[in-house]
Amino acid sequence: MEKIVGIDKIRPKLGEYLEEAEKGEVLIVSSRSEPKGVIIGYSMYNELKALAEKAKEAEIAQILNEFRARAEKAGLTETDVENEIEEERNAGSN
Repeated sequence: MEKIVGIDKIRPKLGEYLEEAEKGEVLIVSSRSEPKGVIIGYSMYNELKALAEKAKEAEIAQILNEFRARAEKAGLTETDVENEIEEERNAGSN
């Protein structure tokens, strides 16, 4: 659930609003009727961080799968790619 609260209302009752947020309330902080920020509970914040990390991992996995498919289509094996990478690393360190 979301609740819009003006910044002037939050200041004197921050503790109460933080308790609401920890119970699952999402507080949209507004200033001059414009949304400026969001207060969420720490547990929800951790859930969002975990979801963002999973999304990044899924994106990386998709990129790697596309790369593998293109390499296979070009007749390259994973060993060929690893050897190329190792050669470039060695060339860069000299």
